Amino acid sequence: MLEVEQVFFNTPMLTYNDEKHSIGEDRYYVLGITDNRRRLFVAFTIRNKMIRPISARDMSRRERRVYTQ
Repeated sequence: MLEVEQVFFNTPMLTYNDEKHSIGEDRYYVLGITDNRRRLFVAFTIRNKMIRPISARDMSRRERRVYTQ
């Protein structure tokens, strides 16, 4: 889980509203990088003023292209 947290403290960090999966609560996703330079996609929500990760995975090829532009 530490690796997921690093994404929120490193730059660049691209954050998007995930309208497709925002049923019942607002959901977002972020494209970011860890301290070890791993590029991650992280889906999350905000509850009680805290970021709550839902899932995390390596970025897809398409997401990597968006991230490096």
